[in-house]
Amino acid sequence: MVARPIAAKPQVVVIGGGLAGIAAAASLLEQGFPVTLVEARHFLGGRVFSFPDAATGQEVDNGQHIFLGCCTHYIEFLKRLGVFQRFYLQPRLRVPVHSMNGQRSLLAAARLPAPFHLLPALLAYPHMSCLDKWRVVSTLLRARNLDRHQPELEDISFYQWLKEQGHSERAIRTWWDFLITPTLNDDSSQVSASMGLMIFQEGVLAGRHHADLGYALEGLSQVADACARKYLESLGGRLRLSRRTLRFLAEHGRISGVELAGGEKISGDIYISAVPPDMLLKLLPQDMRALPFFQRVQGLEFSPIVNVHLWYDRPVMDEVVCAFVDGPLQWVFNKSRIMSHLAPAEDEQSQTGQYLCISLSAAWQHVDQPQETLVQQFVAAISQAFPRARDAQVRRALVVKQRQATFRPRPGAGALRPACRTPVDNLFLAGEWTDTGWPSTMESAVRSGYNVAQAVADGM
Repeated sequence: MVARPIAAKPQVVVIGGGLAGIAAAASLLEQGFPVTLVEARHFLGGRVFSFPDAATGQEVDNGQHIFLGCCTHYIEFLKRLGVFQRFYLQPRLRVPVHSMNGQRSLLAAARLPAPFHLLPALLAYPHMSCLDKWRVVSTLLRARNLDRHQPELEDISFYQWLKEQGHSERAIRTWWDFLITPTLNDDSSQVSASMGLMIFQEGVLAGRHHADLGYALEGLSQVADACARKYLESLGGRLRLSRRTLRFLAEHGRISGVELAGGEKISGDIYISAVPPDMLLKLLPQDMRALPFFQRVQGLEFSPIVNVHLWYDRPVMDEVVCAFVDGPLQWVFNKSRIMSHLAPAEDEQSQTGQYLCISLSAAWQHVDQPQETLVQQFVAAISQAFPRARDAQVRRALVVKQRQATFRPRPGAGALRPACRTPVDNLFLAGEWTDTGWPSTMESAVRSGYNVAQAVADGM
C-alpha cells in the first residue's frame, strides 16, 4: 500500500505585529502552519514599545506597562519567547500607598490563603473608616462566588452595584477605584459591574499571588521586538515589516489577498486581522464592512493614558513603585531602580540622578493639556509627595500621550466585542478588544492570539 501524502497546511497571513499578532503567529508556526506576518511599522510589539530619548540616551517606554500574577497566558508567552528573565514579578504583592496629606500605608499580601491574604493590609488601610472597611470585606467575600456573567451585571455600572452594597463615596474612591482605574483605565461609574467584578475575582480573590506586580526591567522594544522577531523567524515565520496594509481583497465572499502600500499583494489561504477595530473596518471591502458582525465594533469607545517622565539631578524617591489616593498622582515608578534591575535604594543614593515615570490612567483631564502645563503640575505634585524633590532640579521632562490606549469596558460593551471567528470563513480576528473575557490588557492580547490560532487549527 502506498502511503497517502500529508496535505500541506494552509498558508496564514497575519495583519498586525502587536502582541495579539505575535501570539497568533507563534502558536500557528509551532503547529506547522506557514505564516507571513505583515506590520506597518519597522518593529513588532504594537502598543508595547519603547524609544530612545535623544536628550538622556535612555530607552523610554510608551507607557508603564504592568502585568499581574494572574496574567498566566502573558507570563507563559514571555517564557515561550525566552525573555521572562528580563521581567520582574514580585514574589508577593507589596505596594506603598500614600495620600497627598502625608498618610502612608502598605498594600501587601500576608502569608495567608486567599482570599484572606489581603485582610491584614485592608484592616490597617488608613484611607477608609472602620465601617467602610467592614463593608469592603463583606462585599469581597460576597463577590468571590458571584456569577459575574449574569446579563444584568453587564448592563449596570460597577459603581451602581457598589452603591447597592452600601459603599460610601470615600470607599469607592480610595479602595475600589484605586484598583479599578489602573486596571480598566476608567473609574467604577464607567465600567460594567461584570468587568469590575472580574478584576477583583481574578486579580485579588482567586489566589494569593494573583495580584503580584510585574514589569519589564529593560526598554519594551528590546524584548517585545527583538526577541519576538528572533523567535518567529527561528520557526520559519516570514516577517514583512514597514509594510502598510491598504485593504483586504475579496472574491466570492472570501478574502483572496491583501494589498500593501506600493502595490504589493500577498495572498494566502487564511487571514488573521490583529489590528484595532477602526483599522479593521477601513481594511474590509465595503460589502463585508456592512455586515452586522463588523458594524457593531463601531460602538467600542477608548480611553487615554498619559505618562509624565521626569529626570532629577538626585534621588528623590526610595520605593520602586508607589501608589497614591486623594491627589493628582496615581502611580509613580522609580525607573532608575527598575532599569538597574531593582538595585537597593541605598546604592541609588550614590548616583547622580533619578528617573521617575508618573502613570495617569483615565487621563481625559490631562490628554489635551500642553506638555509644559503637565510638567509644572506634576513636578509640584512630586515635591509635595517626596520632600527631597523640593531641593532637586528637573534635568529633563517628557510627556507621552496615548489617546486610544485601551477600549472602555462600559456597560453593554461586552456585546460589542466580536468572537475570533467571523462570517467570512477564512477571516479571523485577534486583539485585546475581541471577546476574551478580559479587559484591554497584554493578557487579553495574548489570549486573543492563542484563541484565534486554536480556531484556525480546529478548522483543519
